[in-house]
Amino acid sequence: MAERISQDVTPPKIGPDAHEELETLLQTLHEHGVLRFTNDMVAANSDIIRILVNGLSKEGSLNAIQNISIMAMTLSSIPPDRFYQVMFAIKEGMGEVSSYHGNEKSSEKSDAKTAEETDNKEAPGIRGLYKLLHDDELWHAIQPLLAGLRAFSERLDKPIDKPVTDFTGKATEGP
Repeated sequence: MAERISQDVTPPKIGPDAHEELETLLQTLHEHGVLRFTNDMVAANSDIIRILVNGLSKEGSLNAIQNISIMAMTLSSIPPDRFYQVMFAIKEGMGEVSSYHGNEKSSEKSDAKTAEETDNKEAPGIRGLYKLLHDDELWHAIQPLLAGLRAFSERLDKPIDKPVTDFTGKATEGP
């Protein structure tokens, strides 16, 4: 009887193996200067840290970092849908202000009444002022602004020790 022949079938090569991919990555990093930059950063580690510490220990840098963190804390407390409403309300308000003063050629709202009001730059006079005082729509529009100014003024008068303490409500320990 004949002896059985065993043959191991090697799978066809579909793509580069891990070692070839690593060599390609290393060569690409070298060609784009990433390896040189990384090597220089590691070699100058103590110098870079010293420069960063000296720059960050200045009062202006500390103030900037604290102000950015306060802005981040404030933004984190506003729900995205409310922030969206406020930002686009500001955008539309600024658009109306600039179109009223003639800085913008075309307004998004181009009806005859708006164009007539934009062209009429005369003072309203006593009768016009009296009409404005009795305009319910105007007072309805001004109420949020007045409430906002009131809250803004009250917040400015409120003394704070540290911004983080005021934001979190927790007392911090230490100086």
